[in-house]
Amino acid sequence: MFCGNCYTMCPAMPLADPEGDGIAILVGGKVSNSRSMPKFSKLVIPFLPNTTPRWPETVEAIKKILEAYANGANKYERLGEWAERIGWEKFFEVCDIPFTDKSIDDYRLAYDTWRTSTQFKYTNHIK
Repeated sequence: MFCGNCYTMCPAMPLADPEGDGIAILVGGKVSNSRSMPKFSKLVIPFLPNTTPRWPETVEAIKKILEAYANGANKYERLGEWAERIGWEKFFEVCDIPFTDKSIDDYRLAYDTWRTSTQFKYTNHIK
């Protein structure tokens, strides 16, 4: 969406060690709360090898995700919004990404972040 905020949220980290370093891919995160609530990104690929200098496994994984997104998303729909619309299970299937136990979203502190957005509307259920 050309906001460029991903650079400020995930600063660059040198991948100096081809043996010990690896790459994880997270998608669907969003900081802004202008149209909808902020969202945590989801871990979709827990580890890819650091195969410098062109990282073929990483490029292939990102290419799969972007091609599926380009083919299935609505105009101006963010990647996370598209994944939620089709369902995360379908996202893994369409992007040809194996689902592992590392992909289960069980962030325990999420309760602290609920109801903290300008998008949250308190409703009165008292009659």
